[in-house]
This record gives sequence, structure tokens and C-alpha cells, in this order.
Amino acid sequence: MILNILANTTGHAAALTVIVAYAFIFAVVIICLIRVSRFFLTAGKEQKLMRMELGKLSEEIHLIRQKLEDKKEKESSAESG
Repeated sequence: MILNILANTTGHAAALTVIVAYAFIFAVVIICLIRVSRFFLTAGKEQKLMRMELGKLSEEIHLIRQKLEDKKEKESSAESG
């Protein structure tokens, strides 16, 4: 009789453990899907911001190169003149 009760209790505990494990896995999958969907929703905005930043950097590089070229021209004209 006692063994029968222990066997039923162990069976219920195992079933409960399996249900909890499946619920945990289901919750993790749902959380991952939400995070992936948010990532893809903001990916377009992030790409636009990245392009703007790259544009700013390329403009700064262009200005620095112009300054360096002007400086070299001034130095070479000062040396020859």
C-alpha cells in the first residue's frame, strides 16, 4: 500500500516535472521570437542611422584630406619660392 502511494507520487512528480520543463521551453521560445521580431522591426532604422554616420565620417575624411593637400601645396610652394 505504501509502495503504491510512493509510486503514484513519484509518477505525479515526474509528470509535473515534464510539464514544467515543457512550459519553460515554450516560454523561452516565445521570448526569443519576441526579441527577434523586435530586432527585425528596428533593423531598418538602425541601417539608416548607420548610413548617416558613415556619410558624416566620409565627409570628415574628405575635409581632412583637403586640408592635408592644401598644407602640402603651401609647403611645396614655400620651398620652391
